[in-house]
Amino acid sequence: MINTDRVKATAGSNALAGKVVWCPGKSIWFISHFLIALFFAPLLVSVSSVGVFIALTGITLCFGHSLGMHRILIHRSYECSKWMEYLFVYIGTLVGMSGPIGMIKQHDLRDWAQRQTRCHDYLMHGSGIIRDGWWQLICELSLENGPGFTVEERRSIR
Repeated sequence: MINTDRVKATAGSNALAGKVVWCPGKSIWFISHFLIALFFAPLLVSVSSVGVFIALTGITLCFGHSLGMHRILIHRSYECSKWMEYLFVYIGTLVGMSGPIGMIKQHDLRDWAQRQTRCHDYLMHGSGIIRDGWWQLICELSLENGPGFTVEERRSIR
């Protein structure tokens, strides 16, 4: 049984026993964005709009998801001013995956599960690109006996 600062497993915690269930909120979020893009993109696409899309996608993924959500919020792997941290994390929420606590929880659950002897395919991304994509976009995993999760106090770099 492997624990981290935020994930606390008990003797009965199991990373394998659970089922993937449809999540209506995620479905509405992603499918509505897909349909809006599908219907309006042909009317609005231009060279400049593609350039803006590429630039904003790069900023959102690099500064928001990678630096904000992952490196600073989840791992605390660098220090910066508080306003910059908040800005990067806010930009990271624009990716649409989850809010700050949801990202930390999902990341830590996945890391905990992958360190176990066996874990559910949802957390392993081991079911092929189509099924994994489907699961990640419109479903969520409901473990029968997952570990506990606690958000710790703000801490500095280790």
